[in-house]
Amino acid sequence: MKTYSRASSDVIETHITRILDVYHPDLDGVTVGALFVFDDEETSLQVLKHQGYPAVAQVRITPIRDRALGVADAVIVIDRASWLMMSAPQRDALIDHELYHLVRVIDEETGRPKTDAVGRPKLKIRQHDHQLGWFDEIAKRHGEASPEMRQAKQLIEQTQQLYFDFGPRAPRKREARAEAH
Repeated sequence: MKTYSRASSDVIETHITRILDVYHPDLDGVTVGALFVFDDEETSLQVLKHQGYPAVAQVRITPIRDRALGVADAVIVIDRASWLMMSAPQRDALIDHELYHLVRVIDEETGRPKTDAVGRPKLKIRQHDHQLGWFDEIAKRHGEASPEMRQAKQLIEQTQQLYFDFGPRAPRKREARAEAH
């Protein structure tokens, strides 16, 4: 059965607070809590889902009624089974990813951050830079004409080797000719 527990203070202090300080000065004054979600019968089972797909973590902005009770401005829910399998750098990257979703709402006239009715920072969620929905079967069937292949090509063209740098690149023709001489 899916169960929630407050994440250890180590998660908050070692990861969230440090990552906020280092990479997210724009979120100064925003409070972020963390929960672990897990299967209370099977510790190695990943249970967190996002739109039906397995997820390692999710961040949610806390509703104002809960903020009025003193709950953090945002809460990161972390799949505990996944967390336990991660290295410290992977944990930092995950927390940084979730915190990057949080954006302070800025008053366009004053340029100052807006607050809600209980005086807490107003937040919104930043969407991912890329959202991909692929069916392998369609790519196999339609090849270059498929939306999957066109999306993949576009992602590679826009980001170069950012996501798909899986090893040493083959030398370009000009470089290969120069090396041969």
